[in-house]
Amino acid sequence: MGLIPRWRTGGRLLLLTGWLTACSEPEPTPTPDAGPGEITDACNSREEALTLSECVLPLDNTPRQAYVSALYDSDWYRVEAVAPVTQPSIMRVRAGYAVPQTPVNLTLEANVPFTASRPTSRVNRHDPAQAPSFVEMLIPYVEDANFRLLTVRDDATAFDTQSQYTVQAELIADPDGHEPNNLPPSPTPIPLVATEQGTSGTITGVLATEGDVDVFGFQVPATAKSISVQLKAEAFTPALPFRFSYFLLDPSGGIVERKAALDPAAATDLGSTTTVSSEGRWQVWVQPAKALDQDFAMPGDLRSRYTLEVRLQP
Repeated sequence: MGLIPRWRTGGRLLLLTGWLTACSEPEPTPTPDAGPGEITDACNSREEALTLSECVLPLDNTPRQAYVSALYDSDWYRVEAVAPVTQPSIMRVRAGYAVPQTPVNLTLEANVPFTASRPTSRVNRHDPAQAPSFVEMLIPYVEDANFRLLTVRDDATAFDTQSQYTVQAELIADPDGHEPNNLPPSPTPIPLVATEQGTSGTITGVLATEGDVDVFGFQVPATAKSISVQLKAEAFTPALPFRFSYFLLDPSGGIVERKAALDPAAATDLGSTTTVSSEGRWQVWVQPAKALDQDFAMPGDLRSRYTLEVRLQP
């Protein structure tokens, strides 16, 4: 780690005069505010994040401050727990600028070991026309992950080499006691009890993290004629960053019902009644609603507790 010129990009020194001379029609170069001519820069690659102690971001909410030192610069950090984790937990990561007068377009990206139930990365961008604020990501903590990497960067539309950004991470308890239940092979069972109106069961959950899907299972006997599903959640202020939805799957894995809320600011009350086609293990998947063209992971929210009820009628 050392002092480098402001125009350092990707570990190389760019000679501004030579670059302008070589280009007949140079692209416009953003003019930074007045400030020091040299800044300290480190953690510029995945390799540095995995090997340098100054690139460690402990999961105890300790803030790290650094500069985006040049156009297209990226800073990499390795996230590490400071003690053994014994319960389902969430990594809460925040990054942003504290300088209100400088609009920036900050990108925070998390790279975690790939699994079928969790996205490899997610990017949060700010509108460069707006004043900066902190972005937040909620990521499931996996004990056996060898590494967790974060990158922080601005882009060419609005960046600031004169102001420090802050990035920090902490470990918090997962408010959903059923996690992990993102995979169909191991759904959380819904206990069913006999009532005067039939057999029913109720369970709660929280869509707390990035790309969260809650999978529940229940046994349908041959005597059942119909299945009623109801998903409820209160209205939240401010509104959740997603709309609730659910899928009802038969024992073959086919989707027989799907429902999605229309307004993220309103209370959720979704329901359906389906004729039983076969006995066996049925499932309900609760997840944020997504459009067909949305291929990114939806954000989570620690407040998003819902109630799911399943009722079997003879």
